[in-house]
Amino acid sequence: MRGDMLTGCVVLRKVAMALLFAAMCGCERQASVQSPSAAPSKEAAVPRMRDPEYTNSLKQVQDRRRGVATRRRHVAAKMEELISLARAALPAGATEEQVLHELQDNPGKYPGWRELSVKMREINAQAEKELADARSLVMTRIKKEQEETKDFKRGGSK
Repeated sequence: MRGDMLTGCVVLRKVAMALLFAAMCGCERQASVQSPSAAPSKEAAVPRMRDPEYTNSLKQVQDRRRGVATRRRHVAAKMEELISLARAALPAGATEEQVLHELQDNPGKYPGWRELSVKMREINAQAEKELADARSLVMTRIKKEQEETKDFKRGGSK
């Protein structure tokens, strides 16, 4: 009985050592491959999220879009104030269309509505442009990464 236990312990010890060895080798390899501080090889394709130029461009786009959203939020708040004034002037149950006509037909009663409407259209156009620029930036970089990967797999590099 003691011999069976001893054999079991020896086998368990060997399995544990093998697993420990495999884990240590795997962790070292992953750390060296995925280390963001390691300089990318000139021969390998650089993943786009490790490309500082690309990530800085994304941050700039994000900052610009955040600025547009902030301006939109301020204009929308002013517009909501005017909408609530127009709703109060109309009978209960007035539709959105009636509220809009009230605002457009009485510029003296609701000063700034037309300017706010124009400003909101401009902000929305700018937001669409920023979104299109962001999509273009990402798609361009994805295509570049795909080409680099294809070249790397073929054995050459640009």
